Amino acid sequence: MSVTSFFELKARNTNLKTETIAGITTFLAMAYILFVNPSILTGGFELALRTSLGLSPTAPIPAAYQSLDNVIRIGFTVATATAAAVATLIMALFGKMPFGLAPGMGENAFIAYTVIPSFTNVLITSHYMQGESAAVFAVYLSLISVFFNGILFLIFSVGGIREFIINSVPETLRIGIGIGIGLFISLIGLADIGIVEPGQGTPIQLNTALLSQGAFYLGLVSFFIAAALLIARVIGGFIIAIIATTVVGGVMGYVSLPSAILTVPDFATSIVPNLSTSFYLYFVLFGLGFPIAFSLFLVDFFDGVGTISGLATKAGLIDEKGKIKNINRTLISDALASILAPFFGTSTTVIYVESATGIEQGGKSGLTALVISLLFFASIPLAPLFSVVPGFATGGVLVLVGLLFLSLAGKLVTNNDMTDTIPAFVTMISIPFTYSITAGIGLGFISYVVLKLASGKFRDLKLGSIIITILFIIYFALLATGL
Repeated sequence: MSVTSFFELKARNTNLKTETIAGITTFLAMAYILFVNPSILTGGFELALRTSLGLSPTAPIPAAYQSLDNVIRIGFTVATATAAAVATLIMALFGKMPFGLAPGMGENAFIAYTVIPSFTNVLITSHYMQGESAAVFAVYLSLISVFFNGILFLIFSVGGIREFIINSVPETLRIGIGIGIGLFISLIGLADIGIVEPGQGTPIQLNTALLSQGAFYLGLVSFFIAAALLIARVIGGFIIAIIATTVVGGVMGYVSLPSAILTVPDFATSIVPNLSTSFYLYFVLFGLGFPIAFSLFLVDFFDGVGTISGLATKAGLIDEKGKIKNINRTLISDALASILAPFFGTSTTVIYVESATGIEQGGKSGLTALVISLLFFASIPLAPLFSVVPGFATGGVLVLVGLLFLSLAGKLVTNNDMTDTIPAFVTMISIPFTYSITAGIGLGFISYVVLKLASGKFRDLKLGSIIITILFIIYFALLATGL
């Protein structure tokens, strides 16, 4: 079978040249994840490591643990490139859609700054592990949650069940979750630049100590370069900003070159070497682990359905009945990719909205995804080079990534039913202010059901919404008892 017939190029009115250009374009638009994802996940590990060592959240990592930190960072970097390559390959060959996949923004922040620290605290307080071992195993347990998220995603991708879940979560709550995650990512970006820090007498404050340090201003430069290129609609603008700021930081002495530019892939964060112990501890801590996996599933599932719908419409891949072509295969590809991600050692993969850049170039088939996949495979040996990118270089980009989530706000503003908008607002502000996506989603669902009941709008409540709310009430009850 030829490439043309396998990818249905003639039926989709496209050709090899167009698909290749589309694939390269999408890769350039989403390649920033090779820098940003390891930075976010390593940041979460470092937060957990400080906790396990009894240090303050802002204390420098002790020299004795720098090598461990570097191993984890490179492990996350290799895993990011590999997971993106394999996930997009599945989409290319099975889903046959022009979509690129990689570890998701929002999902990675959830794993890094909510899940890894939570598992670390529980492992220490329950006396299962102490010291740096607790932080390392917290990474594995967090990725086990990613695995079960993928299993849930796969189960609920089946037609009837998929529709039940989609109809169970109110659109306003979905919007609130999306915007809340965007604000959360922006807050992480501000922290990476150094603009904010934990407050003294206030939850958060301006970090005035960094106003005299060059790295702070390089973070601002990263932001303004990325913003200017975003305004100019330059493809790959985020990655240009990251690389430019890193190079300048290197010249100024803020970035050190790696000992080697190329490496043999080392999957240091993979769950495989400690699989049995990780699964045992996960089920022992099921009261914490399942709500995390379920929250991740909700974010992942609706993100996937929404992104697929938007991109398929843009690519003209809608049939005569108004249904998305290959929807089941596409969702299953997305789910399988999420299941495999923890075996490489990273957070859940998602379909990237940046795929729209390749679609605008004419990409309509899985051949576009195949080109993206091959470029991610080629990136794997360069992991040491990606791992030296500093937080100030990616921080400015993260602030702007948060902005992209705000495009959802329009639908919320036009809704006049306060029993819909108030829970969405609660979700929106709770995610960044509690520093927990799980808590934000849970508070949103609980407020939604309570307000609907209090207002007598019983018919607005779906069975699925009630079940999800009960699960979150149980989750909060378990947290209150220390389980």
